[in-house]
Amino acid sequence: MPSHYQPASVVAHADGAAARAQADRVAAFFREVLATGDLARAPAYLSPDFHDHDPSAAGQEGTEGVLAKLRALWDGFPDGRFGLLEVVAAGDRVAARSVFRGTQTGAFGSLAPTGRRVEVSFMDFYRMSGNTITAHWHIYDRYHLLQQLGAVP
Repeated sequence: MPSHYQPASVVAHADGAAARAQADRVAAFFREVLATGDLARAPAYLSPDFHDHDPSAAGQEGTEGVLAKLRALWDGFPDGRFGLLEVVAAGDRVAARSVFRGTQTGAFGSLAPTGRRVEVSFMDFYRMSGNTITAHWHIYDRYHLLQQLGAVP
């Protein structure tokens, strides 16, 4: 994957040593899993009772649920990767700002492959327990993603 998918330096802000360690852990999750597509590394970062608050993950709990969600994303965008831009941590919460870039060469949900490249900004929020991610929320512009794929005007 080209180096532009992972910025050379990530801005990180934390309110103490423990929060800094958690920000570093989320940054490592991005660097080793989300920026590479290496799902085998994901369980080392996620709690077995991980809870994804994303409505599209309904019925898919724990580590297996997030792996299924990422597999579906990478089935649609095999070259798709997240580039981490910023991390902010306070207490047991970590916020991350990133960008996803990829080319839709596989089916994505009900959308047939388009061959189109997309770039979508994400905001992810994590709850941590020690070195593991226990919960996740995210916000992204789904409409903009669908526009780039030609699915909506």
